[in-house]
Amino acid sequence: MFRQIASHFVMGLVTVLPFALVIWVLVTIFRWVDGLLGPYVDNWIGIHVPGVGFVLVLLATTAAGALTKLYVSHRILLLIESLFTKIPLVKSLYSMFKELIESLVGHKRGFREAVLVEWPDERALVLGLVTSDRLPPELDPDGTRVSVYLPNTFQFTGVTVIVERKRLHPCDLTVEEAFKFTITAGLGHASPGSRLAVDGEPFQG
Repeated sequence: MFRQIASHFVMGLVTVLPFALVIWVLVTIFRWVDGLLGPYVDNWIGIHVPGVGFVLVLLATTAAGALTKLYVSHRILLLIESLFTKIPLVKSLYSMFKELIESLVGHKRGFREAVLVEWPDERALVLGLVTSDRLPPELDPDGTRVSVYLPNTFQFTGVTVIVERKRLHPCDLTVEEAFKFTITAGLGHASPGSRLAVDGEPFQG
């Protein structure tokens, strides 16, 4: 009897927890964005209107994107950007955040494809995501290396390594499938039809 109850509890936990975590993340993001402008609007109109700050942030972001299409606004943004890139610490932070955001939601390609990396040597293979196949001469004077991001298990962090192309092998997984597989230590299986396979040929890029 107790085992059956425990089994039902675990099954319920597995069923409910993913939904609960997603809702928690969405609510947390919503409250944070809403808190950027919401309190000012509440003080101005004298009453609390849930979500008004969130809507205003969306409208302001959309308006900023539209203004970049105008010549005058574009020139102003370029001027502000040039000021940011002239301040030492601000320059580093701005460049880092800009490249990260452009890789995630912009026109730049972020993770290019999933590969299997011989890491730390040929005795083991690690799932990685190619971030760049054209490195600056300071990092790749011979033009034989690529940069690969190796995500860690059970956490959204990882390391970026620079390896020779011959140590990379193609795998039949999408970037999303490879990332999920690594983050969940293989518990988040790839979709049917995908495979973790080494064809014996070096990565071409």
